[in-house]
Amino acid sequence: MRKYVLIGLIFTGISSFFVWNQNISVKTEYTTQVVKPTTPLVTINKLEIPVEVMRTEAEVQKGLSGRPYLDQDKGMLFIFAKSDIYRFWMPDMHFPIDIIWINNNQVVDISKNVPTDFDPVKPKFYSPSKKANYVLEVNAGFSKKNNIKIGDPFNFVQGRSEER
Repeated sequence: MRKYVLIGLIFTGISSFFVWNQNISVKTEYTTQVVKPTTPLVTINKLEIPVEVMRTEAEVQKGLSGRPYLDQDKGMLFIFAKSDIYRFWMPDMHFPIDIIWINNNQVVDISKNVPTDFDPVKPKFYSPSKKANYVLEVNAGFSKKNNIKIGDPFNFVQGRSEER
């Protein structure tokens, strides 16, 4: 008899579970929203250059130091709160660069083919001939290859959609 009671209880429990589970109707809908990443970019003339942006003092000090390379079509943009004659140096650099100095919306100077040479006792500093509030570092030869000149218009776009 105990056997039948136990079987009955098990059967009742299983039946109750299925009945209870059928009465609960939970409808879940998932909406997938694809968020495209945005990439900050600068334009010089009509040339679009995706950039990494350096704003803090620590980011500016680090810059490209220690990196093995910079993608050929990209750059690193330094943003300063005010226009001034900023000095850059090349500690722990592994590849030569062009430094494009920009004030507001115009290229004001270009330091081409800056070598990786660095003497900690007598470091060489690179600075523009005019005040700048943006500095764009790109691979050496980039400014010549893309015909970037002093006086060219400049624009910084915080981010753009990757959709085109």
